[in-house]
Amino acid sequence: MAALLVLLTALIFVSVGNADNRILDLKCAPAYGEVGKTTKISCSFKSTSVDQDININAVSVLKRGQENPVFSFSNKIGTEDSRFKLPSVNNPSLELVNTTVSDEGEYNYQIVTSRGMVTDRSFRIGVTAKYHEPTTISWPEKIEEGGSVDLYCNASGGYPAGSIQWFDNTNTDWTKSATLKTTEGEDKLVQLSSKLTFKKIDLNWVPFRCVVLNSKFVKERESTFHLKFTGVDKGSSVTVSVVLMVTGIIVVAVLMGLLFRRRRIQRASAVRTTLNTDEEDDENEDGNEAKAEGQIGECFRKATTEQDT
Repeated sequence: MAALLVLLTALIFVSVGNADNRILDLKCAPAYGEVGKTTKISCSFKSTSVDQDININAVSVLKRGQENPVFSFSNKIGTEDSRFKLPSVNNPSLELVNTTVSDEGEYNYQIVTSRGMVTDRSFRIGVTAKYHEPTTISWPEKIEEGGSVDLYCNASGGYPAGSIQWFDNTNTDWTKSATLKTTEGEDKLVQLSSKLTFKKIDLNWVPFRCVVLNSKFVKERESTFHLKFTGVDKGSSVTVSVVLMVTGIIVVAVLMGLLFRRRRIQRASAVRTTLNTDEEDDENEDGNEAKAEGQIGECFRKATTEQDT
């Protein structure tokens, strides 16, 4: 490190002597990285000189609050940090591979160039991490209808700290009834743990949804929580929807039975009416035949009487 500081000092004097009073500035945009991935720090030179050829001789990146540089580089002494890199020659932009939460913060950037030294230029690195798929459990595991139960939803591996929301199958928000606990690990990644307690659980509320939000209240993960009730396996094929479907089938069957019975009664009534009508017709026909036979007999008697006379 001492050799590097001596070299930087020497380069400063040489560069300043050759600067010819030309003004050089450096601009760096805020960088946003994700844990485990490469973060790109975009920087560029700004010069009043017509000649834009600028050679980088040495750089030093110091995180605020620390004494030693997190990255230093010289084209004559190889002191490059393993995670910070200059991706191209004479381009002040940086890359940070395998980003961690501890990389978040403000940095001071110093560069020695063929035009002189650019000092105390700063940039910021922001870091995020997405939460893993949440896990859900209940205590007790098997619940009695109308009994008490504690529901738990845990999500880990995220950064910064987010939150957890609870919804039932009617989309009712139960989040205000839950308690949220955040725990930071050694790697500064956050674990979220939410507990939702019911003194009397209703079968019609299930399944529940556990929704994980990041620090900007944007949904990252979601898990559906199927509870298991005593006598009703909520984790398999027998769910509330199935119960409702079976109930609907029974109702339809009863209605169809009533309809068929009504039609059968109507058909029986129609048959009786037809039979009655046929009987009346038969009686009328019998009467007519008797009347005709009487008339024929009367004519026969008259004819016999006239012959006797």
